[in-house]
Amino acid sequence: MNFIENVFVSGIDDINTVVYSLKRNIPVVNIYIILVDEKNKSVIVSSFEYFKNDEYRDMYAAGICSGKYNAYRTYSEIIKYALNKNWNLTDLGKNLIGEK
Repeated sequence: MNFIENVFVSGIDDINTVVYSLKRNIPVVNIYIILVDEKNKSVIVSSFEYFKNDEYRDMYAAGICSGKYNAYRTYSEIIKYALNKNWNLTDLGKNLIGEK
């Protein structure tokens, strides 16, 4: 799993264990991942769905959240972050990935 440099996190007490599991292809119950790519595609998926579907493998995790509600709330925070940096939202994925 690919991660942006500063991943947005919401509702997770032990992020190290969650990241450790995800990096080793182990899905975690009730963990949702906000994925972005350089072609301006973004999607929110459960960790189980991520590992079942190969089309997400080239995407970068921009957020890791406990629960679907937190994932959607965190995605809105990512949008606010981009707007505060005066980014063009059509380049959101490129900007988040390129912040390394």
